[in-house]
This record gives sequence, structure tokens and C-alpha cells, in this order.
Amino acid sequence: MDIQDTRPIEIELHPVCNQRYLIPTFSIGETYALVLKVIRRRDSGLVIWGHTRYGKTWAMLYCQQCLAQDFPNFPVVIYNAKREVSAIKGNFYNSLLAVVGHKQWNDNVSISQKHLRLVNFMEQAALKDSRQIFILFIDEAQRLQQQHFDWVKDIYNDLRLKGVTLLPILVGQQQLLEQKKTFLRTGVEGEAIVNRFMLYEHPFRGIREKDDFATCLGFFDSTPYPANSSWTFTKFFLPQAYTNGFRLANVKDILWDAFCDSYQELKLKSKMEIPMQYFTKTIEIILRDSVEEDYPGYTITKEFSLRSIRESWFLAATANAKAADQNV
Repeated sequence: MDIQDTRPIEIELHPVCNQRYLIPTFSIGETYALVLKVIRRRDSGLVIWGHTRYGKTWAMLYCQQCLAQDFPNFPVVIYNAKREVSAIKGNFYNSLLAVVGHKQWNDNVSISQKHLRLVNFMEQAALKDSRQIFILFIDEAQRLQQQHFDWVKDIYNDLRLKGVTLLPILVGQQQLLEQKKTFLRTGVEGEAIVNRFMLYEHPFRGIREKDDFATCLGFFDSTPYPANSSWTFTKFFLPQAYTNGFRLANVKDILWDAFCDSYQELKLKSKMEIPMQYFTKTIEIILRDSVEEDYPGYTITKEFSLRSIRESWFLAATANAKAADQNV
């Protein structure tokens, strides 16, 4: 039987092809450590900010996944603030009710009833763990206005009276920091929002160091799919080369140098930082496009690496990001 026929699933069903996998980068690990500290100290006020495509959403999903393992009874939800997030209190409560999983989230009831449902539902969820904590990640939090924070603060206060700690964790872009400054200029009410939601700013970074880069490559070499099988991501796409000793981590110098050379084309003075979106897209292209080239002596060339980086749109996106920063 040809080795190609021994793959446990079709190629197009693999997580690399449908982008359903999470890589624990250094920055993601650092973020999870902060989340654990917030839980231990029962402190609200963590702001995680970074540029678009850097992997902030990945970090939230990774934290949610790890929390489910470390604290299986913890309620952890992610609220994605839409661009048109409603300034109407009742509609905002509806969206929160839907996210926390309330079955009657869209009932036509009074605002006070919606508030009560939220508080009671979140309380019951938090009581399943002796710590009585409810974790609420708010993605794209820069889209929220002052009234939204006031409404979440009302929920926080009512849960506190019931012995439950709501831990909102804000995740968003750099505009969050400007928003914080704006709130502080508004006086006491704005200060209360900052003290409750925006005390500690944590910058979320892309891949900046070669060691982190190599660790991420090693993820593909060591992570099996299906779970508990011998089919690591790299082996799945390059079974003959993998069996003969090929590993992505072993060609880290070629890949890293290709990213460095690509970045130098832009003639930027700042240090290279690879957003997770474009790192993973590059590796996905390399693995997917190598399937038909697989043989025992296969390896990755510098030319192939450069082409894959270009096709990931790393260069275009980096140039656009720098241009946008200059226009702020």
C-alpha cells in the first residue's frame, strides 16, 4: 500500500487545512500566566492590547481551553463586541444573555428583568466552582463606549453583593489605551471605569525571537492529529520525509532567515515582529504545497520559504500596518 493511503483522514479535513488549531507561543503563554494571576488575586482591570492579526483571539481561545482543563467548573465566556454594538441598554443585555448561554436571551421583557436574568444566571454558573468567579473576555473592547462599561459595572456590583467575582478581561487594539486616557479626562465616572476595567495594560506581541519561532515550529513536529496517534502535523503532510528524520524545527535557520530577508525588503527600522496570522499561514502553505513533493530526502529551500512568506501576505500586511501607524 502506498504511504499516501495510510493517512488517517483526508488531507482537507486536517486542522492545518481548516485552521482549527492553537499554538502556545511565548506571548500566549505569558498572557495565560497573567490570567491565572488575575484569578488568584480576584482582580479585574486586565487589558490585553495589540495590533490586528497578532493572535489576540488565538490567545483568548487558548486561555479558554486551558481554563477548561485547569478549572473545569469555571464559567468562561468570550463576548465579541461588534462594530455596531448597541448603545441601547436592552439590546446590549440581550447580546450578553446570548453569550453567557441564557435560553431566553431574546425575550421581550423589561430592562430590569434582563439585568436580573443576567446576574442570576451568571451567579448560578459561578457557584459551580468554590471560587465563585465568572470570567468574561471582551474581544474588540475598543468598540465599547462609556455607557457599556457602566452597564457591565452594574452587573459586577450586583454579583459582588451575591459573593461572586466577575472578572472582565478586555482584549483589543491600541485604541483601548487612548480610550483609557479619554475616560480619565472625564472625571470621577471615567476614573471609576478605568479602575475597574483598565488598570493593567499588557501588550500582546507577535513572534520576535528566534527561540520562540523554533518552539512554534516544534509544535507542528510534535502535535498529533488525531489525538493519541503517531501522526504529527508535519508527518501528516510529509510522511516519507518525516520518517527519514525531517522536522520543521531542523530547518528553523532557513525559515527564520527567509522572514528576516523578507522584512528587510520593506526597509523598516523597527525590529521584526511576525504576527501569528502570517506565521501560521506561511507554515500552512509550506506543508500543503509540499504534499506532492514528499520523498525521503525532501527538505525546504530558501526560495520556497520566501515564496510562501510572500503568499501569506506578511509583507503586504506589515507595510500596511506601518503606513497606518504613521497616519495616526
